[in-house]
Amino acid sequence: MIIRDAAIPEIVLKIAEHYNSNIATRFLRPLLAGILADADLSRRLSDITDHPEAYTSQGMHIDELYLQIQALARFVYLVRSDILPNIRILAGPSGSGDSNKVFRDMALSNFSANMRVLADYVNELYVQTVAYDKQQSGKKRPIYRTIPGLEEIGRYLVDH
Repeated sequence: MIIRDAAIPEIVLKIAEHYNSNIATRFLRPLLAGILADADLSRRLSDITDHPEAYTSQGMHIDELYLQIQALARFVYLVRSDILPNIRILAGPSGSGDSNKVFRDMALSNFSANMRVLADYVNELYVQTVAYDKQQSGKKRPIYRTIPGLEEIGRYLVDH
């Protein structure tokens, strides 16, 4: 089923903008490499964050969107459990001669808050998509009930 709800593409664009501006930056990408080494996770994140305008203008299939929401939620969970507790150690020292030291330190300092914002956006997208799914399915079984693992999204998005 192709989504015909204006609110959902708006949230997708908001997620993509936030992800590309605040999370997938040149200072943080090296820290994310281990998580993004998972090809399926990386592809699904890329599908929803790299070219959201084309993706939303061509229409989104709800089952594919659920898989991307699931990937985003898993990404949030993995960053929170694997990277944030050790971010200063993983990032290593910045040299005093590093001309980007201020920007790097800002990116590292704001990473946790930016992950909270991303988690909130992903939750908003999930809630909106489920509501749309329920509305469109009528008496039939909603699509979200057929996709394994979606029940984990709430746990993935809760800040530990």
